[in-house]
Amino acid sequence: MPGIGVEQSAQYVRDGFVILRGFVPREQIAGLADEATRLLVECANHISPDNLRCRFQPDVETGEPLFEVFDPVCDISPVIQAFAEDRQILEVMSQVLGEPACLFKDKLIYKPARAKGYDLHQDIPLNWPGFPRTFHTLLVPIDSMNQDNGCTVLYRGQHERGFLALPGTSGFPLPDDCVREEDAVALDLLPGDIAIFGGLVPHRSAPNRTNGPRRALYLSYNAESEGGSMRDRHYREFHEWMRRRTTGDANSRLRFW
Repeated sequence: MPGIGVEQSAQYVRDGFVILRGFVPREQIAGLADEATRLLVECANHISPDNLRCRFQPDVETGEPLFEVFDPVCDISPVIQAFAEDRQILEVMSQVLGEPACLFKDKLIYKPARAKGYDLHQDIPLNWPGFPRTFHTLLVPIDSMNQDNGCTVLYRGQHERGFLALPGTSGFPLPDDCVREEDAVALDLLPGDIAIFGGLVPHRSAPNRTNGPRRALYLSYNAESEGGSMRDRHYREFHEWMRRRTTGDANSRLRFW
């Protein structure tokens, strides 16, 4: 796996993200694809709106909820955990962060046909004490990503503006007019390519208008100096927040399998 060169480093500083073509070997992508299929089949009985690991998006044509995300995924997938903690993956994330990188969050997104996309947002929440400001995401497409199947769209250079949310709002979604569409960059990626972007880069995605899924790993890291390994703590806090948002009770019986 190659690292980040001088030109790509300059692009990252300027735009807030960098794309590395052909970064992941073909056989590793094939292994991730097999693992995504295995999880969907073997975990089928656990996929439910009551499971805090699972998230759904509406079908843009019928409104039917479609399963879309395992979040987290590493603790049920040794294959994905090994990939997320691979020495060369950690090295490239450490290059971006300027110091050792620690895995913070891990999602496997299936984005099935007709699944709605995500509204404009930034990944770092406004009012979450202890959430790392060095939060960066490594996007690993398992299937080709393009505008037809709702690829991620980033807005170059906007990370330098800091938080874009209006005062008194949650920050999700952001108002559409806080960015310029001429700054939009659609991440058209092939399996083996990766993209790395910072938590303050505004982004969105459109619905999947194709007949197949658009599977991708979203692995997020923080700098070691900003709390070290915080993944377990983050998911405890995240699940408490999800319980409060869903039921009003941080100790509700919504399960986490």
